[in-house]
Amino acid sequence: MSLDLIGILYKYFKEEREKHVREPGVYWVTDLVSCSQKEKFSRIYPELELAQLFKPILIQGVLVHVGLETILKEILKDLGAEIEVEPETTLKLDLGKFIPGAGEVVIKGRVDLVVKLPSKGRVGIEIKTARADLSLPHEHHVDQVKIYNTLFNLDQSYLIYVTPDRVTQYGIEERMSLADIAERVAKPRIPRYSWECQYCPFSVLCPNKVVR
Repeated sequence: MSLDLIGILYKYFKEEREKHVREPGVYWVTDLVSCSQKEKFSRIYPELELAQLFKPILIQGVLVHVGLETILKEILKDLGAEIEVEPETTLKLDLGKFIPGAGEVVIKGRVDLVVKLPSKGRVGIEIKTARADLSLPHEHHVDQVKIYNTLFNLDQSYLIYVTPDRVTQYGIEERMSLADIAERVAKPRIPRYSWECQYCPFSVLCPNKVVR
């Protein structure tokens, strides 16, 4: 009897992806640090996003992510840190307080780890992999962590990068204001960064594609 490990992996990744179902009026933090069009396209063309599941570079990133998160949980627990195993939260944001005529939305975020340390308070940990050792930390990752600091009421967060040439960390204490978060929802940017289209699964049909 043969064992279809690839099929098992695909089913696992697919089921994990399907747990995160988009809801009307709900924005994920990753939506606010990437092209505003992706949120719409991911609802209309979910099959294009699913096709990304078996890109080797993305699978490698998931494996590094899961492995490092597991190791950190074990190490930090031994150091006496309290760990939130499922650090997910939501924020109801009244855009009308900042953008005239706008309504209310929900911002949903999930940070990799939240730990409580006696000396530093609530600390977030966000794990990232990168293809190259260039321009670290990346702007969109820093913005993502600033939003997490606001969303989770964190005293500080750490961005941990794993690249082919370096494993390093960056501490970020700044928070993104509610006004700036509201602006990212109410004022779409398509794309937000010119390089996004190169890696976007929806670029094959997007009228706003930027060719570099």
